[in-house]
Amino acid sequence: MKMKPLENHATKGILWAFLPFWIFLVFFKFGGALHYSLVSPLGERFLPLWIVGLLMGGGSLVQLMLDVPAGYLLDRFGYLRLLKFTTFFFILAAVCIVSGLTTVTYILSIIMATAGWLFFGPGVNAYVLAQAPTASAGRFMSLRDISGSLGVVFASAILPFVLVLAPEYMGLILMILLGLALITLFFCPKDTVSVHAEKKLETHHYYIRRHYVHDLLKSIGKLNPASTLLLLLNLVASTFYGIIWFVVPLVIAHQANTGLLGLGLGVFDFAVVVLGYALGNLADKTDKRTLIFFGLLIFSICGMLLGFNYGWLFLLFGFLATSGDEMAGISLWSWMHALDKEHAADGQVAGVINLAEDLGWAIGPIAAGILYELIGGSWTIVCGAVPIVMVWVVYQFMIRKFPIKKLDMASIPRKPHRARHKK
Repeated sequence: MKMKPLENHATKGILWAFLPFWIFLVFFKFGGALHYSLVSPLGERFLPLWIVGLLMGGGSLVQLMLDVPAGYLLDRFGYLRLLKFTTFFFILAAVCIVSGLTTVTYILSIIMATAGWLFFGPGVNAYVLAQAPTASAGRFMSLRDISGSLGVVFASAILPFVLVLAPEYMGLILMILLGLALITLFFCPKDTVSVHAEKKLETHHYYIRRHYVHDLLKSIGKLNPASTLLLLLNLVASTFYGIIWFVVPLVIAHQANTGLLGLGLGVFDFAVVVLGYALGNLADKTDKRTLIFFGLLIFSICGMLLGFNYGWLFLLFGFLATSGDEMAGISLWSWMHALDKEHAADGQVAGVINLAEDLGWAIGPIAAGILYELIGGSWTIVCGAVPIVMVWVVYQFMIRKFPIKKLDMASIPRKPHRARHKK
């Protein structure tokens, strides 16, 4: 059904009313992604890389464990208020770097940044879904994805230039970016409605999750094998991207003429923004078995090749790897929703899938910190792609036992965007 001109005009007006919030997302992800990219190169100046990896992965584990209380605090004190609070903590992370980088200030910066990330993801999702009119909720979430990805691309593009600066100037750049993010929040429409008041998207629960781990695991077996495969894909993919974001900044810091490699960190999310709609249509019309098979295969092969090509081929293989990841993910998402006839446990299943993703962002940096000093950056990236191959092998066995039946695509919601960067 086409939107009437009057309705279309009203929707554009609502979207423009939230322009300060879209600008906030750009600046926050610009500063946040840049800070995350600097953690491993700065850390190796003071600490063994395996400790740096533990600190980065430990931050993600803290986020994972505090997800439930963070959600309740957001409901209690307001989404916009806690987004201001969390941005202020990120500014403190930058202040730690400006004040003179030592082992103590470095660790304090990571702690402040962890507090900064804690309320960001759930706070942004809750604010957007609470504020968006039901008819425009999909567009609001798309703008959320595009704005955040744009910030990551900016951060990736300037990373090689920032790495040659003194830490004090690095911190100053972060302070300016995050300070601008904080200022824009004061011009955003105030939140007055709870995100739980109304379900505005079929995938509402994918974004708003609040379940304890022991409750989550009870639901995943009901939608096998699609749910288990999607869980495994999210786990290994996030582990892989966690390794990439640890290794690539180190390679840029150690090698000359790596300007394109900085852009490589942004190509992963850029691929999804560019191809997301086309891949969704492809999944609607093509055999799911074929898409999952080749998606996982492309993801694993191109993921391995990434480690040995730090020029323009890195951009190509990165684009292809993420395209394969998304191709398999969309098909598994469609399969899972086709199996879920009653949709009684949507929230729990979404929670399990997100839990696997969060766990991958904890495992990736820890593994990279250990492997980088033992086998170097290239082979560390290869090791990050090996679990993807293992999921591809598991799929071969599971598809024989649980063949994919003809799907009613009309009833399947579009797959939510999965970030290929820290969130």
